[in-house]
Amino acid sequence: MANIGYAQLASGLTATGTTQATAYVLIADRNFFSTVAASTGAILNSNRSQGDSQTIYNGGANPLTVYPPVGSQINELTTNAGMLLPIRTACQFIHSATTQWTGILSR
Repeated sequence: MANIGYAQLASGLTATGTTQATAYVLIADRNFFSTVAASTGAILNSNRSQGDSQTIYNGGANPLTVYPPVGSQINELTTNAGMLLPIRTACQFIHSATTQWTGILSR
């Protein structure tokens, strides 16, 4: 993991797990996945404060399931539901309220 000023950068990541409980736990602010097997995922860091963000880029061969921390939701998905991040796509996830994350998708 490299430090890019105030933010940490993690690259070459491999997605793990097929559920919220077993997904790869994101620690860095900027996360670049290079290996994403079918149905694997990552979970946003539950230790973030409101206003903090984590960015994820999916450079793998399959969509990446991104889960919110337990008890939270991303955009208008149901609580604890994962969001599919398409290949060659990035998303910035902002911790916008106590149990809410807002995803801003690139294209």
